[in-house]
Amino acid sequence: MSNTITKFFASFLAYGVANKKKRFSAIGRFSEGLAPVKGKIQWGYINKGYDVVIPLMYERAFSFKEGLGMVVLNSQYGFIDHTGQIRIPFKYAAAHSFEQECARVCHDGLWGLIDRQGNYILPPTYSQIEQFAEGLALVSLHNKVGFINKKGEVVIPLKYDNGCSFSEGLAAVCIESQSSKWGYINKDNQEVLPFKYDIAEPFYNNIARVGLYGKSMKIKNRTMNVYKQPLYALLIHLNADDILF
Repeated sequence: MSNTITKFFASFLAYGVANKKKRFSAIGRFSEGLAPVKGKIQWGYINKGYDVVIPLMYERAFSFKEGLGMVVLNSQYGFIDHTGQIRIPFKYAAAHSFEQECARVCHDGLWGLIDRQGNYILPPTYSQIEQFAEGLALVSLHNKVGFINKKGEVVIPLKYDNGCSFSEGLAAVCIESQSSKWGYINKDNQEVLPFKYDIAEPFYNNIARVGLYGKSMKIKNRTMNVYKQPLYALLIHLNADDILF
């Protein structure tokens, strides 16, 4: 009898949750106990019981990170806390959620960094700030790229013409004066792999995909002293560090 009652209540609760879900046209990812949801037009937040806890009043809402949820109102980005209180005013043309105590924000066409109180760590300075990776973020200004730390300090000058975020201690960057070739630098801005590639991607598990002589290749990270074994029978070894496939 008890099992029958338990199953009945479980079915009843599941039915109730299913009905609650039908109220929303979109449900985002749960984070910190809340999830962004969309009604017919506006966004708000629900708890894990699918009850609305922050009213559906925003043009867009994003998952909470580090205690703050990024929302959009009147085409401006701001941040609220778990109770729906505004913690950082709606004054940014674009923004990204907080990560490791800072958020990237855009004002008057330029990007900067703010802390959790909304104070500028770095005033809007750059035309783009990429996501931080290994403590550094790729930034661009006047068609040049370099890297900053989380204090907003330039640690690698903006002298490159293109680049990728750091991965496994190296970043792929391009210099036009080097015939627009790509190479790899470390966090001290030292050249680790020469500027000879037509294109280069970040390292993953000590291996990076590059283009050379019109061919797609994989190279190993020389600093790791790891040799990649051939993936296919037909391979041409261009040198000790390059593998063509």
